[in-house]
Amino acid sequence: MVWWLEVLTQFVISTGLAVFSIFLFWACTLAFRRTYSKLLSTALAVALLGIAAFPHGASFAISQQALLGVGNEFLLLVADASGVISAVMIASFFFNPGRMLDES
Repeated sequence: MVWWLEVLTQFVISTGLAVFSIFLFWACTLAFRRTYSKLLSTALAVALLGIAAFPHGASFAISQQALLGVGNEFLLLVADASGVISAVMIASFFFNPGRMLDES
């Protein structure tokens, strides 16, 4: 596979997983209101870090191949991380916690 296509695919997959996690968090927050908000926030943070760091971040850390020409784990790690960052930035435009809790 062409390297840039693999990186683009990884970016799209990580963005999709992050968006799904954020929507799941919003749905659970609406369902449980403020009861489990800290637990749900922790679960969302762990999920987003997991999407951004595994498996390519762990592979990059273990192999210690810092040179881009040696392995593409670094590029895939950057694609994962930027996908999660993009999803969070997009979601932040639509999320207002005060309004969401007032409507429920």
